[in-house]
Amino acid sequence: MKGGRWWLSLSAFLLVLACGPERYDTPLENIQGRWTTTDDPMYADRAFEIDDDFLYLLTGGDSFTVHKIHEVLIAEDDLPKYTIEYRGDEGALFSFNFYLSQEEGGTILFPHEMHMKWHRDPDASVPWGILLDSERDATPASDP
Repeated sequence: MKGGRWWLSLSAFLLVLACGPERYDTPLENIQGRWTTTDDPMYADRAFEIDDDFLYLLTGGDSFTVHKIHEVLIAEDDLPKYTIEYRGDEGALFSFNFYLSQEEGGTILFPHEMHMKWHRDPDASVPWGILLDSERDATPASDP
């Protein structure tokens, strides 16, 4: 009988693992881009951007932080819940959590502010835009 309980415990553990979040090394294209909100004037000078490697956070005015993405997790909920894990300056692991709705071509909602909708805005002015533009200009074009 003990062998049967062990097998049942192992099966339950494997089922929990199989039902866990999907894991990715880089963000999927559906969340990549520059995101802003107009729902609250307090966030008029806030934005964030997600690309293949980095999470950029505009924290107000010209202040921003850039974080190397460690992993992306996607859990199923009423809406898909995304967790971008990144390392801080001291090496500690942090999480950037949000839901992605397909409303209006893609809307990000934060768990603590579900009333506020964030939309892609590729033309939004952000201080790191100059850095990214100069990096793209410095990259030689490849010949087809």
